[in-house]
Amino acid sequence: MRNRRDSLASVVAKDIADRIAAGEYAIGDKIPIEAQLCEIYNVSRTVVREAIAHLRSEGLLASRQGVGVFVTGQGSTTLKISAEKTGELAEILEILELRLGVEVEAAGLAAQRRDQQALDKIMQNIEKSSDVEHFNEYPRELDFAFHMAIAEASENSYMPKFMSFIGPVIIPQSKLIHASVPKITRDYLAKMLDEHRRIADAIERRDVVDARDAMRFHLAGSLERYRKLKPS
Repeated sequence: MRNRRDSLASVVAKDIADRIAAGEYAIGDKIPIEAQLCEIYNVSRTVVREAIAHLRSEGLLASRQGVGVFVTGQGSTTLKISAEKTGELAEILEILELRLGVEVEAAGLAAQRRDQQALDKIMQNIEKSSDVEHFNEYPRELDFAFHMAIAEASENSYMPKFMSFIGPVIIPQSKLIHASVPKITRDYLAKMLDEHRRIADAIERRDVVDARDAMRFHLAGSLERYRKLKPS
């Protein structure tokens, strides 16, 4: 059963999509800012962010840093990863396999090409995530931001575009693990942060091989943890 936050995010996403289809928000229009959407729908910022992430993955919205979120079209028919299904185990496994195929190389390129500004962004994410309470409250957002920062550091323009297109829905919700082992949350997040630090350290040292290995270890470990939940 999906939790209440997921249901609210779906409701918000559907309403915004309906407004786009009806022409209330035309292509090129900037939609209301996050705070306004929270007020309009009487939901939290997390719900609004997940709704927008879903609409980005559908090709309906695009974020412009420092400017806002804009309507881009009626959706993409080429590739879709539905936020509706990302809580399902089979979908999580396929998404993680996809990420392995892209992000290992992104980490290697980041180690090879990153500049100081890109490295600072990665390290700032590590610093924010080191606040356990903050990380525990926003694990998906901070995890996605870390992987996006690495994609940007790769200096391959398609890496961040790919990540942005898929959106934060590529970070699987950990509720499946939490449901099976309720006390794993903090240990799981601590392990994730340690793996993030290893990746960031390799990128800082410009060690291409170690960066790839660290990213592969990180994603393969997540994949294996979820595979263990698959019924035999």
